Amino acid sequence: MTPSQLAPRDSRAAAFLGVLACVVLWAINYPAMKVALREMDPLAYTGWRFVLASSLFVGWAVASRAPLLPPRGARGLALVLALSGVSVYQSLFARGVALTSGFAAALMNATAPLLALAMVAALGQERPGPLAVTGTVVAYAGVALFLRAARGGDVGSLRGNLLCLGSAACWAVYSVASARVPGRMRAPTALASTFGIGTLVLLLDCAPAMIRQEYGHLSALTLSILALSAVLPLFVAFRLWARGIRVLGVTLSTRLGLLTPVVAGAASAVVTFERFPGAKLAASAVVLAGLALTRLDRKPSGAVAPVRPDPAIP
Repeated sequence: MTPSQLAPRDSRAAAFLGVLACVVLWAINYPAMKVALREMDPLAYTGWRFVLASSLFVGWAVASRAPLLPPRGARGLALVLALSGVSVYQSLFARGVALTSGFAAALMNATAPLLALAMVAALGQERPGPLAVTGTVVAYAGVALFLRAARGGDVGSLRGNLLCLGSAACWAVYSVASARVPGRMRAPTALASTFGIGTLVLLLDCAPAMIRQEYGHLSALTLSILALSAVLPLFVAFRLWARGIRVLGVTLSTRLGLLTPVVAGAASAVVTFERFPGAKLAASAVVLAGLALTRLDRKPSGAVAPVRPDPAIP
């Protein structure tokens, strides 16, 4: 039986609502970040955001009486998680979002699970089924169409979209590596070390912008977005998503995660007045169709170490 069949009905309902909350929080974060970046340097914003988030995760680990540092045999893994899930990922993501639209960033980040599947296939850990292969080809055909149309304005800049694709590749590495966490360290330890170490490295890139930033002119709205973006899409959503995976299973949770770029598009249209011309809608539809095909595929054959294909966290 699947996890969703084994869990009590009330627990499934709560987990389902939790996953939907994750989708909404992650989706809204894209246009909200675009609003905040009108007043803040993207690296200054990201630096402070992760200082706040890492403090919350470290506090959670302390409250849970979990070690802040992973055991010796898992420290190499912790470093990979920190670099791919926070340091390099967020450095690319912040620059990408600043140069493209909220919806384009969400759509490019949505390809992270495809890259993760390609990685585990290359490592011989899983053999993707025909629908997964077809869906990957279709999705990247859509990405190519989207990048071709990226000439600024409504579709975002080519450079910004490529940076967001780079951040998606980093998240794919994180997804593959995180499959090795269970049994090696507790969840609070894994997240505290990922965010703690990752933020320290990230600050090497962000600190100059954080020092140069003029804080006296920041509005209450920008400061609120900064604080909430550390608490809701990161600290709260990470934990809700983990519970959704545990109760509902990977398949249902990640299918719901497909809604993230769709909701991000709707939110961007309302919050930042992003427009959606025909070429943009057509390319986006091809990408989303490909992603949907991969989610319809049956369990990969020959799985050695199943990987949880999480959507990239903005």
